Amino acid sequence: MRMVHVPKDLAPPADWLTKAAAASAALNNAKTKDERDALIEAKQAIWRDDRIRNWLLGLFHNKCWYSEAQEAVSAYHVDHFRPKGQVTDVGRINPEPGYWWLAFDWENYRICGQLINVKKNDVFPLINGHRATPNDTNSMKLEAPALLDPTTEDARLISFDMDEDGCRAVPTGGADEEDCARVMTTIEVIGLNRLDRLNSKRAQVWQDCREKLASYAAASGEPPALKRLHRALMITELKKRVAYESELSSVAEACIRKNGSELVCSQVFG
Repeated sequence: MRMVHVPKDLAPPADWLTKAAAASAALNNAKTKDERDALIEAKQAIWRDDRIRNWLLGLFHNKCWYSEAQEAVSAYHVDHFRPKGQVTDVGRINPEPGYWWLAFDWENYRICGQLINVKKNDVFPLINGHRATPNDTNSMKLEAPALLDPTTEDARLISFDMDEDGCRAVPTGGADEEDCARVMTTIEVIGLNRLDRLNSKRAQVWQDCREKLASYAAASGEPPALKRLHRALMITELKKRVAYESELSSVAEACIRKNGSELVCSQVFG
């Protein structure tokens, strides 16, 4: 998974922010849960608005923030990372009130492929059970979600590897026991390995990188000038594969780091 960069000096379109702020104010003034639920239902067009959706899509070059796939897998949704309705643990058990006060907060939004968003649904388990509350601004900082957030360094905890079922998400080498547990929870909750089409797309990227690495190694038997030219071309192609804007660039990075020589890695990532 590649971390999504959300520049701190940028914000969604001003006219959308005005509408979202008004909805949030009304939400905070609602007296009962029924009033809040009705308002969220009535104002759901706010997070479905093309203005915010397209702005969020542009932050990650039209890729799903969780799978890093460009939509050959499913349609895009604007996902509430912290669910706005009820929240449940893995297995959709132990329902609790959700993060209703974040319903119109763009910083809680993530671009998500439809099939992944449907699988995630309202599941949002915590490690220590302490859940944030709307009246304590510091409570969010004390919360320890089990799900990895693609807008944070959490994303680096997921890597990829090949097996008989294709290219699958796995914990990054060196991750400790707690982090590995978070990775496995995330893979289960959002279904990172359940879509054959996604596994196949990742496998194609992996195989392409393996072929380029093999081509780089095979150039050792060529005349010096041709060898330099051939290897420079392969490095250029591999750099394109791991570029931030490229689809499934994190898969390409995992393949190169696991299969490339130290020399190749220094040229691609140096």
